[in-house]
Amino acid sequence: MTNRAMAIIITGFLLLSPTVYGQENQDVSEEDGEICYNMVTHTITAGASFAECMAYAYYVDADFNGMTFTGCYNMVSHVPDPTVNQTVCEAYAWVPAVNIAMTAQATTIHNSLVAALAQAELVATLQGAGPFTVFAPTDAAFAEAGIDLASLDTEDGKATLTDILTYHVVVGSVNSSSLTDGMTVAAYNGDDLTFSVGEGVKVNDANVTLADVPASNGVIHVIDKVLMPPADEPVITEADGEICYNMVTHTITAGASFAECMAYAYYVDADFNGMTFTGCYNMVSHVPDPTVNQTVCEAYAWVPAVNIAMTAQATTIHNSLVAALAQAELVATLQGAGPFTVFAPTDAAFAEAGIDLASLDTEDGKATLTDILTYHVVVGSVNSSSLTDGMTVAAYNGDDLTFSVGEGVKVNDANVTLADVPASNGVIHVIDKVLMPPADEPVIPEGCDYVVGIDDTGFAYDNADLSIEVGETVCWIWNDESMGHNVAEIDSMGDTNRKTGGQYSGQPEVTEDFRITFDQDGTFHYICEPHVSMDMVGVVTVGTGIAPPAPSAEPEAESVPGFLGATVLVAMIGAAMIASRRNY
Repeated sequence: MTNRAMAIIITGFLLLSPTVYGQENQDVSEEDGEICYNMVTHTITAGASFAECMAYAYYVDADFNGMTFTGCYNMVSHVPDPTVNQTVCEAYAWVPAVNIAMTAQATTIHNSLVAALAQAELVATLQGAGPFTVFAPTDAAFAEAGIDLASLDTEDGKATLTDILTYHVVVGSVNSSSLTDGMTVAAYNGDDLTFSVGEGVKVNDANVTLADVPASNGVIHVIDKVLMPPADEPVITEADGEICYNMVTHTITAGASFAECMAYAYYVDADFNGMTFTGCYNMVSHVPDPTVNQTVCEAYAWVPAVNIAMTAQATTIHNSLVAALAQAELVATLQGAGPFTVFAPTDAAFAEAGIDLASLDTEDGKATLTDILTYHVVVGSVNSSSLTDGMTVAAYNGDDLTFSVGEGVKVNDANVTLADVPASNGVIHVIDKVLMPPADEPVIPEGCDYVVGIDDTGFAYDNADLSIEVGETVCWIWNDESMGHNVAEIDSMGDTNRKTGGQYSGQPEVTEDFRITFDQDGTFHYICEPHVSMDMVGVVTVGTGIAPPAPSAEPEAESVPGFLGATVLVAMIGAAMIASRRNY
């Protein structure tokens, strides 16, 4: 049934009811849930008072208690008014209200709202039982908001439009008399509406220009602005594996907190539920900040972390590390699935270590560089919270890393200056020194129990103080192309001259393989003759370190009577035998 048909039927009922409309004392009242309906234009006159609406009613040859009316009967003064033309006279009737959707449709000021409700498929909702309260923007309000329904005719657009429209609806009847200053009410879309009550009533920043328009399933308040839902809170959290990325310099801000990173985000004509931001939206306070310049505003975003190699590359403090990884062809490794833990020396740490990448650009140099770099990598994620004092962890190159945990964290002798920088395939700890792998254990040649070589300075033995067992062999082996060395035994520590008849490797040589097997307890002191002035000395302690006493000489024969007598007797017998032979 159309509004017009319903109104005509209702009006006809009113006209034909002598108990309601008599010549005088008509019992016609402004009841809740009734509204002024224009039967010529078929529209509702929003906000018309009962008296204004009922000023005229048209009757043609209508009889009331024996009286015939052929002109306008004024329902306020209760007398015919022959001066009013038929069109005006027919215009209004105070009729039972219709639902909110039909009420809005029947007015002349809510065409945009009605079209939007239809596009968002919300008409049926507002024809439901309710009750609802609708804050109804006028057509002028829609025009001012710049809402283009054609541009919202997509799935996403429909969702946006639905969010906007349901922000104008409250479940339940909220009459203006129940509103208080500062009061908040949850809208149908879940966001809050805030009311200001003073000289007039405002909902958010919109003025209520006409309050308490009744409908059969609620109440309508006409407003002069479209209410825009607050922007959705960005779904950005301080989760593991996310990091602060500077979108101006394209670098990662290592160690920036979530709050620092997310203080500003920049939008250009970015729409959030119909609201357009052209400046900085502060993601901490959640309000636009027009005071922040674009460069700062664009700078940071809390974004998913990238792999370790890319993270290092994106910082400004690991240029040397990145270059070293590239030279050692380890970038692809640290872009792998992992997880890895990397102890990342700063550029200052590389400079302090004196590592010259150009000098390592050989096969041997690459092997050395790879050993150094992989000594900074651990397979698996090792967060600072899991470290304990004295803990050791095997590095990627096979050597152990040792941690000290006290006022801070140290790995070997390097301080961790920034811990737990997340990456998509592990974690980074920034350190202030390059970690140098321990020297490889020397390969012991066959026939040797111990090997003594030349240290990195070239002016000292590298295993200069040995303690061995009797029967073990010490080998002095080196290949030092820069200078020659030798081994010369001395009598005691502090001597600078070779011991006469002592152990001696010969003249200084750049290549040497000199071996001694020690077969008794004792202490063997020795020097390198060309470099004794630089204290190039060594000692081998064998067994107890104390040599056995030298064996004593054979004692001289003593003049003993028995011995002498025997000697004389032998001599006499010999003489007698000789004489006897002569006699024969």
